[in-house]
Amino acid sequence: MSADLPEPVDVLAFGPHPDDVELCAGGFMLRCRDAGYRTAIVDFTRGEAGTRGNAAIRARETEAASALLGLAGRENLGLPDAGLEVTHAMTVPVVEAIRRWRPRIVLGPCRDDRHPDHIAAALLLRGAYYGATIARMPGTTLPPHRPDALIEYFGHLEPTPSFVLDVTEVWEQRWAVAACYASQLGLDGGEGGETNIASGEFRRRYESRFAYWGARIGAQFGEPFRVDRAVPVDDPVAAFRKRGQAVL
Repeated sequence: MSADLPEPVDVLAFGPHPDDVELCAGGFMLRCRDAGYRTAIVDFTRGEAGTRGNAAIRARETEAASALLGLAGRENLGLPDAGLEVTHAMTVPVVEAIRRWRPRIVLGPCRDDRHPDHIAAALLLRGAYYGATIARMPGTTLPPHRPDALIEYFGHLEPTPSFVLDVTEVWEQRWAVAACYASQLGLDGGEGGETNIASGEFRRRYESRFAYWGARIGAQFGEPFRVDRAVPVDDPVAAFRKRGQAVL
């Protein structure tokens, strides 16, 4: 193995834009951090087409969020914001990122979404997840790697999840990580139009969303995820223990 490669990580999360992993799966990343797993994030774009802020501001916000998440590393593929397409040319750098970080778990956006970049990123990642295992995939230079699973986090839409992760213990930290993106959440007092996440109602709606999924598992807050395979349960008694609230 090349000495130039970073140490392998347990979880490699992909975001269409800087802030997507934090907003949609910040609890997952924090729970993994607290369990001692090595985590890293790869952003597809720099978010340069966003309504609020700019790429330079987003880069500073990303650095702050990464520090709170305790990441082993983070990189940006520099693909065009609002211009992601499912092509071989855009798949190759995603394959190389998986091979470079050699994760056990790949985490990325759900293909059921409203945002075109989220849909394209999900499809690119699915192709790259498989492509990372093909030794002679055209355009690649790094040795193949086979992760254990591809897990999807939910964005604008919420299909039936495969599992829900209890994130109650890290909820306040999770919000602190999300709030690093002050320009996007309208917390910086800066100029820019109102968006879905830059409104006075956003935090209430945001907490309500994850409180709903928490209630489904008897917890205060939960994050939903989807996988295309059966989820193994090693300890069924522990998996279904009561968490202090009645399960809906």
